[in-house]
Amino acid sequence: MDILSKKELETHVTVVGWLQIVNGLLGIMWGVFFATLILGVGIAVEEAIVLRVLLVTASALGGLLFVLSVPGVIAGIGLLRRASWSRVMALVLAAFELVLFPMGTLLGGYTIFVLSQRAATDVFGACCALEETRLQTAGA
Repeated sequence: MDILSKKELETHVTVVGWLQIVNGLLGIMWGVFFATLILGVGIAVEEAIVLRVLLVTASALGGLLFVLSVPGVIAGIGLLRRASWSRVMALVLAAFELVLFPMGTLLGGYTIFVLSQRAATDVFGACCALEETRLQTAGA
């Protein structure tokens, strides 16, 4: 696919990087919010067994959202720095984001569209031997 010029791609990669960072930070904030809310309910009930169960639930939910959101922040920072590994990482994350309708679908689709451009290999460099070989055979 070759729809965007190199200059346009630079702009879109920056936008994708910031969107991934914001999406990851929002996921972390939601994790903290839900964990706090669940823990607050456990404290308000004032029963030991309920508090223990809700403490485990809050920790699990908050921890899960944190673990799932941090890679997006890392990929976004890598995209802004034009690190070669960040393109592949963002593409993998985008594939998972596609099922998170509606915002994840939009973000995932946009990320895949931008990072699948041929000019992206010039911006990020070939990250692996397979892609390098593909580019050499396409150019020959």
